[in-house]
Amino acid sequence: MRILIVDDDVDMRRLLLHTLQRWGYDVVPASDGAQAWEILQNEPISFVITDWIMPNLDGLELCRRIREGRFARYIYVILLTAKHLKDELIKGMEAGADDFLIKPFNAGELKVRIRAGERVVKLENDLEEQNKKLQEAYSRIREDLDAAVTMQRSLLPSRTLVVPGFRCEWIFTPCHYVAGDIFNIFQLNEHQIGLYILDVAGHGIPAAMLSVTLSKLLSPAAGQGNPLMRFIPDPPHYDITMPAEAVHTLNQLFQSKNDAMQYFTMIYGIVDTRQARLLLTQAGHPSPIYQPKEAKADLLGTGGFPVGMLPDVTYQEEELSLHPGDRLFFYSDGIPECLGKDGERFSVHRLMRLVDEWRDRPLCEVMAGIKQAIERWRGSGEFEDDITMLALEREE
Repeated sequence: MRILIVDDDVDMRRLLLHTLQRWGYDVVPASDGAQAWEILQNEPISFVITDWIMPNLDGLELCRRIREGRFARYIYVILLTAKHLKDELIKGMEAGADDFLIKPFNAGELKVRIRAGERVVKLENDLEEQNKKLQEAYSRIREDLDAAVTMQRSLLPSRTLVVPGFRCEWIFTPCHYVAGDIFNIFQLNEHQIGLYILDVAGHGIPAAMLSVTLSKLLSPAAGQGNPLMRFIPDPPHYDITMPAEAVHTLNQLFQSKNDAMQYFTMIYGIVDTRQARLLLTQAGHPSPIYQPKEAKADLLGTGGFPVGMLPDVTYQEEELSLHPGDRLFFYSDGIPECLGKDGERFSVHRLMRLVDEWRDRPLCEVMAGIKQAIERWRGSGEFEDDITMLALEREE
């Protein structure tokens, strides 16, 4: 180990140099604090033994500079002093000295104090190395999470999506980097549109992985085994699966094989764009809000059972004719259960009241207003659960 000794007394420097070299240390001498400071900035020395009283820059100020300096290493400092009053020693420690030794010093005591300092330096170096490894691991995790965010958002519908005869808008704010919520709206065939919103139980990576898996599966282009399509022998060799049957199939596919139950809630619906008719199935998900053009908003559905929790569950279908100007709002439970600054929940009632108050606004403004209202309620843009909403309006 290299030790920097700092003393304006030539004889003391020689004594320290000889003693430390005899103990096997590589010693670098300096005649005052200014010279020592210059050496520390240019050489990787982690141990300093310095006198207190020196010209140019004394030992106390050298300690302060070392502690205020942005060194990538820890520098252990032993302060040599003829001062032995308690207040003076406290002043030295407050300046940044790790230890002190009163002159004239005992060689055996100096050796013991150096060894104690070596252990501290080693611990600091080990800690710094571990921190570097942790930072590298964090950087890799951050890169992976950024990639996961990009991938998950790529599964959402495009903002340029056109649904014949309808407008659609959405809010998507994950509580973490990635979300357990996912939704989509897509063309099933020339006259039918599929839409779903689902919420995987839990948060973070496990929930997000399942939501991505479900998003891939719930696609009209998923191929064989797609729960949204049923094979038939005649062209075009497939038929659209009705919502209740599709959700039933998902429930059979995602029965947990171990004790770590991971279920999800969802709503799956099919819109016939020719007849403006909606057929939907609710599986434990919050009831959607239906807002007729000329009436107050109301809730649809009776609840249903979450997917993947129990086998042999049957699901019901709700049918609704949509008139020009009618709106539908599908949302995850992160919205009504969002806790405000006083601990009160946002609630479905408050959400419905906003929907009614803003009935005459364009749908895009309503959705932007709801998002702002939830953020104001929360007091920040960070949430305990994913905030997701999909809105559909029949054009007039």
